[in-house]
Amino acid sequence: MSSIPVLAVGPVLLVSIQVDLNDRVASELQNAILSRIEATGSLGLLIDITAVTVVDSYIARVLTETARMAKIMNTRVVLVGVQPEVAITLLDMGLELSGIDAATDIERGLETLGYRLSTVERRRGADRRDGYRGEVDDERSADHDD
Repeated sequence: MSSIPVLAVGPVLLVSIQVDLNDRVASELQNAILSRIEATGSLGLLIDITAVTVVDSYIARVLTETARMAKIMNTRVVLVGVQPEVAITLLDMGLELSGIDAATDIERGLETLGYRLSTVERRRGADRRDGYRGEVDDERSADHDD
């Protein structure tokens, strides 16, 4: 099992790489991503590489192949947080990222996939600093009053 979690956030899978990638971890991650796509049928995949500063040829190949495999499985891929050094390395290696979108951060990556983060309006009494008591101001709560 990969040491990098593949999280389902609604209809999107999110992979945030926060560790140094080596050959074993990269291969395990590829398998984990493809298995989760198969299991969930996710139509979107965000691969966040913001914390990745060094990419060798094998890691670059695994990342691009994973994205291509996901695309074949009908999952749109957005590569998020590519650092300038990584972008230069990918281009120097001649790796083509055609069909793979890129975004500066996760929020913009979600927007690229057609999703938008929005704030949830707080209901009266729902702020924990004011002593949150789990109150709900809708008709459903009235149905359960005795």
